[in-house]
Amino acid sequence: MSLKIRITEIVGLASTALRRTGLDEDDIKIVLSHLLDGELSGHASHGFYRIPGIVRTLEKKGASTSNIALENETPFSVLVNGGGRLGLVVAQRATATVIRKAKASRIGIVGAYNYIGTTGAMGYYSREIVQEELIGIVICNSEYAMAPWGGMRAILGTNPISISIPTGHDPVVADLATSAWSYGDLAIAMKENRQIPYGIVLDKYGNPSTDPNDADNGCQLPMAGHKGYALGLAVEILAGPFVRAKTGREAVPGSDGFTVLAVDPSLFTPIQRFESEVSALINEIKNSPRAPGSTEILVPGERSSRTRARNKGAEFIELPDSVVADIKALAGS
Repeated sequence: MSLKIRITEIVGLASTALRRTGLDEDDIKIVLSHLLDGELSGHASHGFYRIPGIVRTLEKKGASTSNIALENETPFSVLVNGGGRLGLVVAQRATATVIRKAKASRIGIVGAYNYIGTTGAMGYYSREIVQEELIGIVICNSEYAMAPWGGMRAILGTNPISISIPTGHDPVVADLATSAWSYGDLAIAMKENRQIPYGIVLDKYGNPSTDPNDADNGCQLPMAGHKGYALGLAVEILAGPFVRAKTGREAVPGSDGFTVLAVDPSLFTPIQRFESEVSALINEIKNSPRAPGSTEILVPGERSSRTRARNKGAEFIELPDSVVADIKALAGS
């Protein structure tokens, strides 16, 4: 069951729930901005359903007030030590830093480690990068949840990746988990007591399952079989040992890593030429013959962009009633 609720009301309730953990007001704003963007983009998996998990993390670990430290800094790179702060806050700092580096050096790479809780949607950060007319590549590993292809034991994280490319108009924003489904989508299915297709999870005996709860009881599967496994393994390493984060079965909550790259296209070609050629390619794709039953060919990020535009200025959003009830309870309402 879903419930229509005023945005100002759910934001207020969520703020109260976070504030009761001792979280800093500026950090609360970062968290809620990210989660609201998820809802308005049509991605409930990265929206307010995450508030209870964030609150539990803060209650267990404590709301850190340590400074975020910059280590091993060069003109184009730096390693961010999150000081035990929330992953959403540390990832936001890393993204702002990589943009600054790329603006100064035409290329920037930033790693982050030592934070707690989710870093959220990778597309959120790559969109910030592309708005500066920079190419963005954002990845993170996560606690073990996904089996390697051919296996039945969770070893890898769901390990999302986002790549954003400026076009002079609406950017290309690819944003995907390397698992068949993101954990957030599975959690929403759990909340709604909804079955899922085969090929998403295995139960604890290694059998295909349609029960989303087997994401916790068993394991998740990589997208596209061996191809998703290969990409997920690469992300595990580049957002793991490369940035001083843990991997595999040692990658428990709070030990994962975040890596972000920003590149000025003018490093190799004038920006106007680059964007013109990318736009021409997109037009060729969108105007190409459609397969039977297809009404339109979309480019990555286009559906989310339309959803955000449609929801601009909205006063209400729809949330599962269980999510609203959880947040109200945490807020003491």
